Amino acid sequence: MSKKSKLEFQISINKSQLREGTAVSNIDGRLWGEVGANVGRYFGDEAMVRARVGVESRYLIALSEIGLIRKLYPKEKDTLLNLHKKLDSKSYQDLRKIEAEVRHDVMVMTMFMRKILANSKLSDIIDAGWIHWALTSEDVDNLSRSTLLKAFISDVYFAEATVFLENIIRLAEKTKNVIIPGKTHLQTAVPTTLGKEIALYGLRVSEQLVTLKRFRIRGKLTGAVGNIAAQKAAYPRINWRAFSKNFVESLGLEASIYTTQIEPRSNLVGLLQKIQIINSILIDLSQDMRLWIGMEYLAQEVKNVEFGSSAMPQKVNPIDFENTQGNALFSNWIIEGLIRLLPVSWLQRDLVDKTIMRNFGLVFGHALISLVSASKGINRVIPNAEKIEEELNRDWSIISEGLQTYLRSIGKADAYEMLKKLAHGRKLTERDVSAWVDRLKISSSEKRVIKNLTPKTYIGYAKENCEEMLNKIKRDVNFIRP
Repeated sequence: MSKKSKLEFQISINKSQLREGTAVSNIDGRLWGEVGANVGRYFGDEAMVRARVGVESRYLIALSEIGLIRKLYPKEKDTLLNLHKKLDSKSYQDLRKIEAEVRHDVMVMTMFMRKILANSKLSDIIDAGWIHWALTSEDVDNLSRSTLLKAFISDVYFAEATVFLENIIRLAEKTKNVIIPGKTHLQTAVPTTLGKEIALYGLRVSEQLVTLKRFRIRGKLTGAVGNIAAQKAAYPRINWRAFSKNFVESLGLEASIYTTQIEPRSNLVGLLQKIQIINSILIDLSQDMRLWIGMEYLAQEVKNVEFGSSAMPQKVNPIDFENTQGNALFSNWIIEGLIRLLPVSWLQRDLVDKTIMRNFGLVFGHALISLVSASKGINRVIPNAEKIEEELNRDWSIISEGLQTYLRSIGKADAYEMLKKLAHGRKLTERDVSAWVDRLKISSSEKRVIKNLTPKTYIGYAKENCEEMLNKIKRDVNFIRP
């Protein structure tokens, strides 16, 4: 391994600028156009710097409102409220060059603010040293990160989740009367409806989305070790705890008052766990959809322009569901690491978490593409009525549960053992079941009841459950829709 490679498959160093083909992350590379650009708007470092400027600017306004600095005129407030928009890609690159020398991202951001405001009507406030007054970097960072995270979930994640649920609704409505053999342990069990099973995935996701919509992301402005000591020392007559709570809430966050230098992060872990659960449901969905496709209960739309294999021309692979599962798994693996890390800090603060949380975009980017891929897959499948009918009629042992349960209800205590002798490990035809019923020592009316149990009638409340779930999903969609 010590010798230089002679194959030289790698890209030449002088052609290795950042672009789709050189990005290491799939989100920043192949998936940039589909989801990466949207994710980068919230989780890229430039967005973080903009958010820091926005938080610091609003902090100045808040200090003015409690009379700590002079009254701001409407135009001055407007300047501060829109200051983050002054940070463009060129400004960001300039800041990064400075940061490479001073090695402190928040201090570089304050330099940008001073430079932009130096010749404005706010220069007296800047010259008096009010930018970043009595704040620690984590005050600014946690509020910036939390507001961006809240905006992404509200504006982007919920939008894609709504599309996913609408696609689930369409497929479930299309298949609500399609009766299929239910499978437990991958073995034939009892009949169900395809629509009910699909609607259940939608309901599981929509219920989690509703809790996510109601979730309050926390932020803190409590200083270097959580006691707001700097502000209190300078102006002890001001209720700084009330100020902190009001300021954090003005950003749309829930205020965390009892902290170290960092917000304890249990709240953030709770949010990540909700994304993890949704990812896990999508994994479950994708596996079952692939099984139904493999069993030919579902057929995929064939597009002649596509290839399913480089060797087998007949293949139409369920690639969208495979992508759903792969991206949801990858997102969850990162979440699992974050859940272990985030609640833990050395004493009042250490910086291990900061470099890790710069990668939040991967968590949500892969969660987002999982939703996108699931929608694609759902839109490409239709029920294969002929195959389902064949499977449903091929083995009438599928109604054994119903037969033995009814017989026990009319006094045949050994009905389970009777059915086990008939059906255990065997496939039964309609004729087998009918002949067995004819031999039973029960009344003619009871035999008629049993013979009305068929693979197409023994579905319990599947159709009613499907309708009720669809109605609930529709209500949930209206609640979470951006």
